[in-house]
Amino acid sequence: MLKKNKIVVIIVSYNGKEYWLDLMPTLLEEKYQDVDVEILVVDNHSDDGSAADLARTYPGVKIIRNEENLGFVGGNNVGYEYAKKNGADYIYLLNQDTVVTNGFLRPLYDFAKENKFGSLQSKLRLWSDEDEADKINTIGNAIHYLGFGYGKDSNQVDKNNQKISKINYASGAGVLISMKALEDLGYLFDETMFMYLEDLDLGWSMNMLGYDNYLIPNSIIYHKYEFSRSMKLFSWFERNRLWIMLKNYKLATLILIFPAWLIMELGQIAFALVNKRFWQKIKAYAFLFSAKQIKLLMEKRKYIQTKRVRNDRQVVSKFTGLILFQPLDMILIKIANVFFFAYWQIIRLFIFW
Repeated sequence: MLKKNKIVVIIVSYNGKEYWLDLMPTLLEEKYQDVDVEILVVDNHSDDGSAADLARTYPGVKIIRNEENLGFVGGNNVGYEYAKKNGADYIYLLNQDTVVTNGFLRPLYDFAKENKFGSLQSKLRLWSDEDEADKINTIGNAIHYLGFGYGKDSNQVDKNNQKISKINYASGAGVLISMKALEDLGYLFDETMFMYLEDLDLGWSMNMLGYDNYLIPNSIIYHKYEFSRSMKLFSWFERNRLWIMLKNYKLATLILIFPAWLIMELGQIAFALVNKRFWQKIKAYAFLFSAKQIKLLMEKRKYIQTKRVRNDRQVVSKFTGLILFQPLDMILIKIANVFFFAYWQIIRLFIFW
């Protein structure tokens, strides 16, 4: 009898008690004859009793309790190590603030068992308690050449017309990842990042190693996403955005984009001042350009650059010069898009390395 493949669904939880009733009953119904599914919750030292409540109410869930909050990155890496030790062929990263649909793993597995890939993105819709048309959270994320990432068609009404297609990177809120690809990469998430844009870094790294990322639109989950909640942690976005660029781009590409990067940095500083986040921006610089972090950055840059099989021209071919994200649909963004798009259209022609 052939050994069945195995998927470990990893949910990193921090004070997630309020989410279990909407998430767990349907998730625990994900059972198939041709693939084993295990549900793992990695609790990041919650103080709301959620881990105990989960163990009592849903005994079918495996729980790992961390002794400290390791962030989204560290929590998922703990789950990844568990999956490796327990013979997983794939892991599925799932946010605690999601609601799954029946059979959401089936389309992902059907594609996975027949194709080489890095990650497979479920279609994420926005959760709503109101009786209204389904709206998209993301159908795959775009990478701006200055390190920003955003969900495609965010907040647009879902017309259900998507097809399986390659994407820049998959949102960590709902994604199936190949353990073979992670074995080649050597890790799941870069521990330095703690939280935010770690999924962008992973998708970029997968692409560098020759693995493509795909949207699988027939796999559908709902996400209780709040943009304002994310923007409260502006410093994490900024330090990680710059960290990813400095680590992943070739030096010649960094030189080419430097003028646009400098203008963007001045714009980000002005944005931080206006929105009372200036010291968050300074905090990001202080972290990034400390002697300790520069040394670590150089080590990680050397590692990923030696692992790559695709050059920058191949990797950035689908990067964008536009930020098309509805929560940021402001006049200044539209004006900036004109300049940064034009700049990218020109310099990308010179990236032949």
